[in-house]
Amino acid sequence: MNDTEHAVLNAKFTHNGPVFTVAQGCSAAAGVDWTNSSGTVGAVHLKRTRARFLVTPFVLLLPCALALFSAEFDLRQQLIDLNDEVRKQPRKAELYVSRGDLYRAQQKWDAAQADYDYAAALDAKLEIVDFCRGRLFFEANWPMSAKLALDRFLAKQSNHVEALILRARTLTNLQSRLAAARDYTQAIQLSTESRPELYVERAQTLAAEGGSNVKEALQGLDEGVKKLGPLVTLQLAAVDLELAAKNYDGALARLETTAAASPRKETWLARKGDILQQAGRTDQARNAFNAALESINSLPANRRNVPAVLELQEHIQEQLRKLK
Repeated sequence: MNDTEHAVLNAKFTHNGPVFTVAQGCSAAAGVDWTNSSGTVGAVHLKRTRARFLVTPFVLLLPCALALFSAEFDLRQQLIDLNDEVRKQPRKAELYVSRGDLYRAQQKWDAAQADYDYAAALDAKLEIVDFCRGRLFFEANWPMSAKLALDRFLAKQSNHVEALILRARTLTNLQSRLAAARDYTQAIQLSTESRPELYVERAQTLAAEGGSNVKEALQGLDEGVKKLGPLVTLQLAAVDLELAAKNYDGALARLETTAAASPRKETWLARKGDILQQAGRTDQARNAFNAALESINSLPANRRNVPAVLELQEHIQEQLRKLK
């Protein structure tokens, strides 16, 4: 596991998954921390370990800014080219679908919908229009409209993986969690790619429903581990569910399994301390936190002084102060 991967392990995510934009990804490489003390995405601040590093983040962010500008320019150029094509072939429905997708990417919802509607008027058999509408409505946060469009599309193409995922997320937003879980399951079964996020989203959806569904959520994550391997994202999602159910021993057991496969132990030891602290096992928590500090102190200086490790160290020291 390299330093970048290790830093990712120290990030916490929302119920809807990681909110991690291109700019944030670039900022992470530059040493910019986008999280506040609770782990949620918040104000930007820099960890300034040495004065000579102050200018470095801004130098590293410059290529990212250029990349974002280039992407926006590319969208505009594609739109210019498509407008030319539409003028040449005004009755070709597919062109309006493509242009609608560009408007959607720019969050120009009304323009996108107008193009999709016109494409459907030109060719009533163009089934992809309802998928595009569903995606548009989902991204615009119009979940009921999204569901209706995706229902129409999936009635004709029931095995369309991306449509099933979109409808699952839409149903989750509409609080129809069990129906969402069924769509996630079908998407998982049909997908030919490794999609661990689908197992995590399904588990979160089921757990939010409560009751016996929490057990089913954990079983689904274990199914993912069996199929995809002991991925950290799946293991940590299971740990979080065990903690939510106050099954501290189960959470610790899963954490130990994950930690055993990692050459870097400080993050896992700190997390172990957090769990033991929640469980009221003060002495064991103190031991775990001290072991995490020892692990950090054993790192070479160039790894010990990166923002993610410094923040972890600060968290551990704060928890130890609380345990005195």
